[in-house]
Amino acid sequence: MKQILNKSIAIVIIGFSLSASAQTMQELVNVALANNYQIRVLKNEAQIASNNNSLGNTGALPSVDLNGAYTTSFNNTRQEFADGSVREGNNAKNTNINLSVLANWTIFNGFSVYAKKSQLNYLEELGQLNSKFYIEQTVSDIVMAYHQLVYEKQLLKNYQQSLNISAIRLNIERKRKEIGSGKAMDFGQALVDYQTDSIRLLAQQNTIQSLEIEMNRILANPLEKELIINEDTIVLLPISSKEELIQKVDASNNQLEQERLQELIAETELRLAKASRYPKIDLFAGYQYSKTFSEVGFFLSNQNYGPTVGVSVSFNLFNGGANNREIKNSKIHSENVQLNKQQVNQNINADVLKFYNEHLSMNKRIALAKSNVENMQKVYVAAEEQLKKGAINGYDFRLTQLSLLNSEITLMQLQLASKAIELNLNRLSGTVLSTYM
Repeated sequence: MKQILNKSIAIVIIGFSLSASAQTMQELVNVALANNYQIRVLKNEAQIASNNNSLGNTGALPSVDLNGAYTTSFNNTRQEFADGSVREGNNAKNTNINLSVLANWTIFNGFSVYAKKSQLNYLEELGQLNSKFYIEQTVSDIVMAYHQLVYEKQLLKNYQQSLNISAIRLNIERKRKEIGSGKAMDFGQALVDYQTDSIRLLAQQNTIQSLEIEMNRILANPLEKELIINEDTIVLLPISSKEELIQKVDASNNQLEQERLQELIAETELRLAKASRYPKIDLFAGYQYSKTFSEVGFFLSNQNYGPTVGVSVSFNLFNGGANNREIKNSKIHSENVQLNKQQVNQNINADVLKFYNEHLSMNKRIALAKSNVENMQKVYVAAEEQLKKGAINGYDFRLTQLSLLNSEITLMQLQLASKAIELNLNRLSGTVLSTYM
């Protein structure tokens, strides 16, 4: 039995390295934003959208082409003229040289240039919002995982305390048995309770290790890197009033802002479709040079050079109704985008109201849970003294011990659930970054 008691001292929670420094939640968030792979991908995609947002991509700028060609051919030629004369040549060499510089500028294309520029602006904003959305989601994941880790380590401390209490009780029952005043059944029950607490402690240790691996995955750290946090309690932040939350949702919710941009993008698609009903006008200007050498023919050489300018106009009169069909489909798509935005707005506001009501209820439950813990701590102190005096048996003391443990766990669970509600409300109201960074 002495070996069992010695083992109780040897059971340690998670071996934290003394050389490692504790990390705050903000530090972990900064690491995630710097290293997370998906965030880096989305930032690159946002940069691509920014690069695409240029005048050249709208068709507003002219195009300039430089073309050159040099060709040589060898032909067997026979030419018969009206006067009856004949000219023949075998392997007659013909050489052609062509050089040209041509600039073309579409000065009107049904206002599609303006629609395209608006669309590129919206797409750039959408790329930035997509990046911001995932950043907010990553920050939310880190904040929740961080407080989950705080909760699990709190729970581990409670399990350790419970194991220590079981060790004390086992020691008392062992001494009673040795002097003949105790019962073998009481000692056996104390041993079972001690081992049950040991199993629970080891399982909790594994839970924390798994959670640390998941956090390292999000942080893009080495997966087995040790995480040491500097908080041991869950701190709940104040929540805005219901009216303020709804206002913040309308002004700052990322998903709603994305839906607004999708609505504007759908509008530009309709404008681009309508542009096909207008004529297209191009201006062009250039300079051309060509020279031909021929061993057989009327001319030994022929040379042309000089500037070229002009205007071209094209107007589609009929293409099988494709333009009208595209315009109709764009209108339907625009209507669907508007309906989807309204649905998203309705869903988000419903979530805010549900989370807010749950927040109010959670505050009341936490207050009651704190009162339960305080009362059970008093009951436990009294029960511990009675156990030492032999006034109560080990079974009754065990019930008191478990009641205290359960009341503490209930309080911690409620605090963690309240933190999740707080986080969801901040995410929906678009204030995650300003609140937790």
